Amino acid sequence: MRRLTCLLLLLCVVTAPLRGEAADANTTPGLPAHRVSDPAAPPVTVNNLLASDRFWPYQVSLVRSWQPPGRTQPLRAGARGVLIRVETSGLARIDFGRDGLHAVPVSETDLVAQAERVRIGELQKTAPNFALALGPRLLDPAATPVRPVDFARTSQQRGFLAVFADPNAEGFAALAKTLAPLRERDGVLTILLPQSTRSDAQIAEQLRSLDWTVPFVIGHMSEAYTRSLLAEGIPLPAVALQTNEGRLLYQSRWSPDGMPALDAAIEAAFSASSR
Repeated sequence: MRRLTCLLLLLCVVTAPLRGEAADANTTPGLPAHRVSDPAAPPVTVNNLLASDRFWPYQVSLVRSWQPPGRTQPLRAGARGVLIRVETSGLARIDFGRDGLHAVPVSETDLVAQAERVRIGELQKTAPNFALALGPRLLDPAATPVRPVDFARTSQQRGFLAVFADPNAEGFAALAKTLAPLRERDGVLTILLPQSTRSDAQIAEQLRSLDWTVPFVIGHMSEAYTRSLLAEGIPLPAVALQTNEGRLLYQSRWSPDGMPALDAAIEAAFSASSR
């Protein structure tokens, strides 16, 4: 009960500024200041949207009624959802909650206009998008009893390596051992999205037994976040590397043979030489 109460309080603190778009980043208690406005930067356009992820808004809306493929009814103009990321295809991956997860043409949304508001400082962001979405849902397995990860720490990460795997599956110990050296390399935090029905306490115990105490998503939320983040058709276990805003840099089914490619992706995006 105590852990649940703490988690609910943290969720309120982190998400409250979303209700007031112009809230000053420095007025959110307990959170580091997060300022990304840069009026001197080139204006955000469809052509540079992928590279302008620091300006991506957390939420976007449809500017007109839009018909999702395979759905009988269109989504209404003004329907609002959480921006997961902009894909390399140019489509925006948006979670509309009960209306589903959809890849939407950017032109059907206010994404570019909202990103421009962030760039010029008219719209403030509480934290980087990916950190804001996942950070409050992370638990620390090194703590006994398990407790939420300090969001101030999570919000300062430069990127995230998401691991989608069942902690109780055969081969998980080998996965953990292979990925252990990447745990917080170059400001990239490894997080686990457990594909399991086991309790959070059991998952934490398993991670401690393997000496791989990476933060993990609350068990009952993991399935929904897996659907949102992982592209269809990628079998489990899988890994995904993204910036702290959610821009996807690498995604693949997990295999030790893929380590060189994953290592190269981290090096290219986050090493000191790439800054």
